[in-house]
Amino acid sequence: MAARELKVHYHSDCAFFAGCENMLANLCSSPLVRRQFRISFSYRDSVRYREGMSARIDADLPTFPMAFPDPSSVLPAPTAPRFLRGSIRLLSRVLFTGPLLVYEVARLVGLFRRLRPDLVHINNGGYPAALSPRAAALAAYVARVPSVMVVNNMAEGYEHPKRWFGYLLDRLVVRSVRCFITGSGAAAARLQRVLRLPSDRCRSIHMGTSLRTPSETINETRRRLGLAGVRGLLFAVAAVLEPRKGHRILLDALLKVRRCQPESMRDVKVLIAGAGPLQTDLQQRIEQAGLEHHCVLIGHELNIMNLFAVVDVLIAPSVDYEDFPNVIVEAMGAGKAVIASRLAGAAEQVVDGETGLLVTPGDSDELAEAICRLCKDRPLLSELGRKGQQRFQARFTAEKAVDRYVECYRSLLEGVM
Repeated sequence: MAARELKVHYHSDCAFFAGCENMLANLCSSPLVRRQFRISFSYRDSVRYREGMSARIDADLPTFPMAFPDPSSVLPAPTAPRFLRGSIRLLSRVLFTGPLLVYEVARLVGLFRRLRPDLVHINNGGYPAALSPRAAALAAYVARVPSVMVVNNMAEGYEHPKRWFGYLLDRLVVRSVRCFITGSGAAAARLQRVLRLPSDRCRSIHMGTSLRTPSETINETRRRLGLAGVRGLLFAVAAVLEPRKGHRILLDALLKVRRCQPESMRDVKVLIAGAGPLQTDLQQRIEQAGLEHHCVLIGHELNIMNLFAVVDVLIAPSVDYEDFPNVIVEAMGAGKAVIASRLAGAAEQVVDGETGLLVTPGDSDELAEAICRLCKDRPLLSELGRKGQQRFQARFTAEKAVDRYVECYRSLLEGVM
């Protein structure tokens, strides 16, 4: 008698197909997963998410866009007073969370009973993040389907009153999910503390990535970025322009390099890729500090490998709320040296002094020293890039990460079959 084909259903909820969706793209496009399981995919529908998904998942699979209401649409504009925005956000959470949760659970229970998957894989940003991943956990429990929930960032504790209202829901989610998965050991430890999880209910699986092929030649990228005549060392930062990403710390570090070791800054240029709420502030700070020759905001890069083809070093100066930055392993895969904050999963990606340099989060002095060190020691820079690429091939390819997830699926399914 032939073995029954196993089914895995994926569910995600994000405003757009962000970095936390990369592992989903790897899994849904993987020949190994497609051979071993019949897969399907549901998500909270939006134009941005649909466009990103179609660009990243190169496989034909049954998809189920869910028209779930977005409570954030009732919030006032970002220019409204902070107290007003906070009050309305809290009020909307109290008034709408319960009814929306019941609605989303009911919709997803119906979907799961119709599809009858053997396992539901729920993708989440941080924790708690969006509502529908938690609804999916409850729905899987009601439909009697085991589930895993992937948490892609540091879990929020109960220090702030906004989290108190979610405590009972968290307990239900914990009861409903068979296994929680994080991208780093640091995130796993945090999640275990916040949700009071036993160690056998939480796994750390390092994410992997498929390196995209550059869509431009090196000369085309250099011309587009205004680098045609630049011959010095090129650094890059690729991150959303938010305070937690540490751009202000980087600017402070560059000022210290210029003041203490001006010869190191003579031919240095830093390309800041990304968009976000800090864009105007960062541009003003660059101009006020007289760093226009050294720092350039280049906006969002559609293909990060175009950027990595022309730069020498990636700087990831984050100060908070990180897990396993995908951009770091992409830079390592491209053979680039990395300077990163010793924060969460970055310390599991980068071996300090061997594949990159780690600095204390928020310490502009250490960051300045690391920049100067690579400016002065080009052989070290090349060696860090070479060994980083070797580490990427050994640990962080998409294929290796998919293997780890399939092993996890199998172990969970064998326990319930």
